[in-house]
Amino acid sequence: MFQPKFPLHMVFILGNYCNLSCIHCSSNANRGGSMGYTTDQAKNIIDQMADVGVLDVALSGGEPLLRRDLPNLVAYACARGITVGTSTNGYPLTDKAAVKLKEAGLARLQISIDGTEKTHDIVRGRGSFAKAVQAVKRSVAHGLRTHICFTAMRMNARLLPDVLKLARELGVDGFNLSQFVPTGRGAQDQGLGPEAARWILENWLEAKNQYPEIHFTAHSSGLAALRPGAGDCRGGCQAGISIGSITADGDVTPCVMFPLSLGNLNRMTLREIWASSKLVDVLHRRNVSGACGKCDFKWQCGGCRAAAWAVHGDILAEDPYCWLIDANLALTNKEADQPCRTSSSIARD
Repeated sequence: MFQPKFPLHMVFILGNYCNLSCIHCSSNANRGGSMGYTTDQAKNIIDQMADVGVLDVALSGGEPLLRRDLPNLVAYACARGITVGTSTNGYPLTDKAAVKLKEAGLARLQISIDGTEKTHDIVRGRGSFAKAVQAVKRSVAHGLRTHICFTAMRMNARLLPDVLKLARELGVDGFNLSQFVPTGRGAQDQGLGPEAARWILENWLEAKNQYPEIHFTAHSSGLAALRPGAGDCRGGCQAGISIGSITADGDVTPCVMFPLSLGNLNRMTLREIWASSKLVDVLHRRNVSGACGKCDFKWQCGGCRAAAWAVHGDILAEDPYCWLIDANLALTNKEADQPCRTSSSIARD
């Protein structure tokens, strides 16, 4: 199985300041959060990512559009040969901001919509749904590649079809299904049951076939087990393999939903941290335990390591949200012994 020495995609959390305080925020961002890195510090980290071969970065937060230097950072990363995406809750996206991001070379703008108006506003704050929809319209109008991101939780999962319909009506370029992991402010009781997790993925796959004009992405290793050979398999969970994350405090982690530090950039370089990490080596070897270790889809899926850590406190434990485990199944498939190739186009905003 192809496993890059260094990550291909990174989520770079620029700071934890945000105008909202969403109930599921993995960064615990709010108005009391720090703006994080200075422009020069952020550029230094971008240089380190470029030097190890990172191909794509998601500039995240907090609310990254509240930083005045965001277009500057986008342009700088592009000049270093890195494709750049960013995300927003919608409030700061003015016409002027959209033009600046477009001119800077932003490859995608992801706007979070977590349900219909009532539910979205419960998750993110009153009035936030209207702002998000307005931001989508403004982004599309200015020619930015526009994605909607839906994080499926217990309280909003049933609304996925409604958000998919809205995405098509708004004419977005992409739709991202983000897996909920109980970290940061995310409570464990919002995690989906295994059958609900399966239902979500089935609806996502159906929409992908129904709306070919929209580029669909999903952050779920379980896709391989649901539809083997369907072209959605990317080697399963890529935490610490082809993806990684950098927190606002300088910690390098296996993924944005996996708050386990591999090392800190205040003491070591990104190259030194990644190359010397025993945890990275463990994740590459995929010596997972429990049902995940016995499953025929171990190499195509491997289970979400962030969820295993959040729920069990063990990075190698079985995935708590897998319907195969819940049903006590270990499916067999002719393709199960053929590991999937890791995609170089994975993008998590």
